[in-house]
Amino acid sequence: MLCVAASLAALAGCTRSGAARNGPPHVLRIAYAGDPASLVPFVAIDQEIIALDTLFCQTLVGLSANNRDVPILVTRIPSRRNGDISRDGTRITYHLRRDARFADGVALTSADVAFTYRALFDPRNRATSLQPYRQIRSLQTPDAHTVVVRLRKPWNAAVRVLFAEADYVYGILPKHAFADTKVVGTPWENAPFGTGPFRVRAWLRGDRIVLERNPYYRPRPKLDQIVLRIVPNLNSNFVALQSGAVDVGTLTAENVAQAQRLAGVRVLRIPENATRLLYLQTQAPPTRDLRVRRAIASALDYAALAGAWRNEYPPAASFLPPPIVTWENVVVRPYVHDVSAANRALDAAGWRMRNGVRFKDGIALGGLIGVNSEDPINVRIATLVQAQLATVGMELSIKSNPTRIWFSPDGLLRNGKAAIVGETWVGGSDPEQSLNFRCVQAIAGDENHSFYCSKRFEALYGDQEDTPSRARRERDFNAIQGLIHADVPVIPLYYEDRLLGVSKRVTGYRLNMLWIPVDAEAWDAR
Repeated sequence: MLCVAASLAALAGCTRSGAARNGPPHVLRIAYAGDPASLVPFVAIDQEIIALDTLFCQTLVGLSANNRDVPILVTRIPSRRNGDISRDGTRITYHLRRDARFADGVALTSADVAFTYRALFDPRNRATSLQPYRQIRSLQTPDAHTVVVRLRKPWNAAVRVLFAEADYVYGILPKHAFADTKVVGTPWENAPFGTGPFRVRAWLRGDRIVLERNPYYRPRPKLDQIVLRIVPNLNSNFVALQSGAVDVGTLTAENVAQAQRLAGVRVLRIPENATRLLYLQTQAPPTRDLRVRRAIASALDYAALAGAWRNEYPPAASFLPPPIVTWENVVVRPYVHDVSAANRALDAAGWRMRNGVRFKDGIALGGLIGVNSEDPINVRIATLVQAQLATVGMELSIKSNPTRIWFSPDGLLRNGKAAIVGETWVGGSDPEQSLNFRCVQAIAGDENHSFYCSKRFEALYGDQEDTPSRARRERDFNAIQGLIHADVPVIPLYYEDRLLGVSKRVTGYRLNMLWIPVDAEAWDAR
């Protein structure tokens, strides 16, 4: 087995057998796929960078390893039951922990929360998502350990989104570390710290990020350091794990079987709040017709499609993945491969077969399948879908985009020019954040990739936002799942798992469904 580049080999040797040597005690070495332009939480978009930020910059509310709400910088989770959420749902009171300290020894106070809120809206900081925080009418600090947020209207997801571990994570910043509300481009950005169990000791751009223990954090972290080696290429990432240069490395569907054979390594599967989906264009022909969408759902051979992801992920039924569904879920059954049903649906829609291709009013039943050319699973799925739909007379062409275009407003994922696009949708900590089917999102460049718009969906979405009844909110989400299954704006393929190779010398290493570290102070490497 060849050793990886010298920068990796400096941390650990290689053995001919490929078995990992012991690394430095109490130093956790992670092959890190991100290469951040900034460590300011406001600008983080990539999940790996968001997760990194939470190691030094904590939120008020977080998620446990089993994805339940937990207090982090507050003494308890605000709720109507404990009186921290008002009866009308518009006032939230946070009680801050009195023992929390920043990594320079300064105590956390409500002024730091207020500062973070103000800094979010400073245009110089280019925050990724301000919309949730625009729902705040006012943020007040009646004393050093109390924060009162007043909302413009009742919003059930607020506690799980605002200053919480959500789709975007904005931890509390140390007010005293800044001259004003400008955070990006300050000295703090080069060696950021917060109330988390670690602080950034060194950031060698393009090479590594070294975190050291926060001396004021309690309980005292077991690790002295976390070294994140920047290895953006997933093949090199695996080689680093294979050689023993790192203790934790990301795996893919292609190499997980090989990782299971590595001495001294275990494979860790973490169910994510993420589902791989096929999005069907609902506002343009031919998939505007519900009968065509249902025919596509029936024509696909899901067992054969699973070969595209090497059968490494569990098959999906609903667009909502299991980790986010914490209530008694409505039974949504997977679509069934039934070519006869697909042909009947297309016949009923007026598409007639001629020489293996269906026509209607002289137009062939066709369109584009959009593909991210840098996503091998995406490419394999598209190729199989094209072949399977050809058996029922659909003449589809595959058109690809590189990643930088694919995710842009003009890319095939978002511009609405493809009849079918495949992509993974990643939600947040609340089921509301796993919904991208709103009418306001059904425009080019936004996140409703199916361009789906339903009055029934909007009514259910609106009701779950503000109903004071938790049971009713759960019924709303169940009804939404049933509606989406019936209207077929998406076809769920599989639920994503985070696949990691972890050295057996590592203990306590846990992440939640958003890849965010859980109880990092308990991690160790022996």
